[in-house]
Amino acid sequence: MDANTPLPHLGGLTATEFLRDYWQKKPLLVRNAFPELAYRLNDEDLKELAQEESVEARIVLEQGKTPWELRRGPFAPKDFKALPKTHWTLLVQAVDHYLPALSDYLDHFAFLPNWRIDDIMISYAVEGGSVGPHYDQYDVFLIQGFGNRRWQLGQHCDEQSPRVAGTPLRILQQIDAHFDEIVNPGDLLYVPPGMAHCGVAQNECTTYSVGFRAPALTHLLERIVDAALEAAGSSRLFADPAREPVAHPAALSEADLESLRAQVLTLLDDRATLRHAIAPFLSEPKYDDYEPQGEELSLEEIREALAAGATLRRDPASRCLYSLQDDQPAELFINGQKEWFPPTLAAFVKLLADRRRLTADELAPWLSDQDALHWLADQMASGFWFLEADEEDA
Repeated sequence: MDANTPLPHLGGLTATEFLRDYWQKKPLLVRNAFPELAYRLNDEDLKELAQEESVEARIVLEQGKTPWELRRGPFAPKDFKALPKTHWTLLVQAVDHYLPALSDYLDHFAFLPNWRIDDIMISYAVEGGSVGPHYDQYDVFLIQGFGNRRWQLGQHCDEQSPRVAGTPLRILQQIDAHFDEIVNPGDLLYVPPGMAHCGVAQNECTTYSVGFRAPALTHLLERIVDAALEAAGSSRLFADPAREPVAHPAALSEADLESLRAQVLTLLDDRATLRHAIAPFLSEPKYDDYEPQGEELSLEEIREALAAGATLRRDPASRCLYSLQDDQPAELFINGQKEWFPPTLAAFVKLLADRRRLTADELAPWLSDQDALHWLADQMASGFWFLEADEEDA
């Protein structure tokens, strides 16, 4: 993606302009940004997904057994029939994992690294449905499906912001709205992290939420420390060859404290150690128990399927990233594990990892390379890529 090309779904802003002026700074409303997305899924599609054991689904009732009652799936058809006519919302997480074609919409945000993207959550709400005024700790793009929703945006919040008691939801006691708009099918609203927001369905409607990951720095530090300890072993001891005499032997001096700090940080300030710790962590899948299902295919079967019009798709539930050396992949990590590849296939690995879907024409330079196809076949057997016979528009 060209960082300086105007993007219609960002209202004509370039990626550079959006990141400079809006990202984690202020909201952005773009009318009719994704008109084709508005009617892609209906409420029955979401209800069917919410009945699956493996799918994370929730229902929020504004006035249930308790105010802002939270119910967790999987649900049964009778659960939906027992709901009131108004003021409830169904939320289904990671819908792009189950409908791979939906993940293609994430390419519109390819100016951000894949490891920062979380998933596409879809909510269905009846009239008055809402999850209450709240704030998120991450960025989110809210794309309106069918129907209409009223969005109010307000103050910046943190853990000290007053919240409603008696509910597991992070409902704010109030929202000081400075933005109040009705969004229509296809409209996009970007909300920065920490900003209070509240969406209320004006009628039956769906909302697509493209959420982003913000790894906790404490979790990163824990991984880095573990990697540094593994690399250093027990042989690295504190050293003070420039020691000067002290007047107070029981005191921890500022000079000693600084020396201790500097030597500890030296253990952490190693690029290889950082990569060894962080890359697997950032490539871990959203759900810890996720195991992709692969298919073993011969090289000829792969070629024949692509020639017949199939496309190669990256598993949307698997996370994939690579480290760079001379602008080419040096190491590949998928779902928290390092995946081997021969250095001669670095350009091929880069193409596969960067793209969500590839056609036979795009793969043509590699289809006659036996090493490339053997490696791809092994990856497909592991479930990280698969062939999609019927092309779906996105």
